[in-house]
Amino acid sequence: MAGHTAHLVDHVLPPVAVRQRVSSLPHRVRYLLAWDHDLCKAVVGVFLRAVMGFLRARAARDGIANGRGGAVAMVQRFGAALNLNVHVHALVVDGAFTRAPSARPVFHQNAPITDADLEVVLNTVARRVVRLLGRRGHGVDADGFAPDRWADEVPVLAGMASASVSSRAGATGPRPRRPTMDVTFTGRRPGPVLAC
Repeated sequence: MAGHTAHLVDHVLPPVAVRQRVSSLPHRVRYLLAWDHDLCKAVVGVFLRAVMGFLRARAARDGIANGRGGAVAMVQRFGAALNLNVHVHALVVDGAFTRAPSARPVFHQNAPITDADLEVVLNTVARRVVRLLGRRGHGVDADGFAPDRWADEVPVLAGMASASVSSRAGATGPRPRRPTMDVTFTGRRPGPVLAC
């Protein structure tokens, strides 16, 4: 992890403003992404295109024509309780680059993003992910139910993954559906025991 971070800082990310953008998804989508790598890649693409498209449109609105951005995204598969929680962390340049012929790129930093701006991006991501799920056969039917192929194929594993995504301690055992605890550490003694 340290080596990848050093590589990003030393060789990939330019010395400009960079912000972390995180896409947290509904439980059902996290569950689907845990099983389907291609769907996970597609959702990451939807998220990045929405963020980058918003930033490019904002730059154009501010008079920066043909601005280009950049991002590096990482998929994280667990939450603070080491539960199944597929989500995306992206390092996104906070502005746009322009380049005249035979000149070095020039960076134009964005104005601060407002809550209304975030709502626009979130609505775009949500709408596009719902369409993507429908195209991939994971949409909701007329009765409000979504197909779950994995529950039929591997019911115990699917039940455990579903419980983990929902932050329940497990789908089996003497006390199923108990909430999980976040893993915390102090300098003097270990944090709470992780529920399994």
